[in-house]
Amino acid sequence: MARCKFCGQEIDWITSMEGKQVPVDPDPVFVIEDGGPEEFLDDMGATITGRQARPEEESRDLPVAFVLHRRTCPWADKPTQRRVERGGSYGGLSPAT
Repeated sequence: MARCKFCGQEIDWITSMEGKQVPVDPDPVFVIEDGGPEEFLDDMGATITGRQARPEEESRDLPVAFVLHRRTCPWADKPTQRRVERGGSYGGLSPAT
């Protein structure tokens, strides 16, 4: 099992329908479709939109999918800042202004 390079949590990778590798949390969840704006990936890489079912709502009739790791990673809104601190893609040089 892989680990997130930012937060260290365990992650899995699923290939999306577009062919991109997407990090997801390893535990699947039940999804209530059209119940919210959140995106999930099923094990085939298809996107499901909805919300995570609460424990009392869980049912075998609901689709099972994976939470995109960017929703649970505490560093999800900080990777750009972290790359800049490490020299980023500019080889340690500041971009031209």
